[in-house]
Amino acid sequence: MGVPARYANGYFLTDTDEPSEAHHAWAEAYIEGLGWLGFDPANGICPTDHYVNLACGLDAGSAAPIRDTRRGGTDEVLDVLVEVQQQSAQQ
Repeated sequence: MGVPARYANGYFLTDTDEPSEAHHAWAEAYIEGLGWLGFDPANGICPTDHYVNLACGLDAGSAAPIRDTRRGGTDEVLDVLVEVQQQSAQQ
């Protein structure tokens, strides 16, 4: 279609009082005169300031926020905890 597009991922802060822990992805297209505009088909909206963008790329593999290889024993465990919360106006 001739429209530059990319895969974006990060976090989406929901309107609930609970912190958001889910990783999320959406599409972005470059519109001349406007720049990169996001489209979130999963939620049926365009990304707002409730979206935290971590990485962009051609696809999920090229936009992975963390990529690496690991060597070690079988008793090792990796645990990651991420919380995204709205910052109050007073901070």
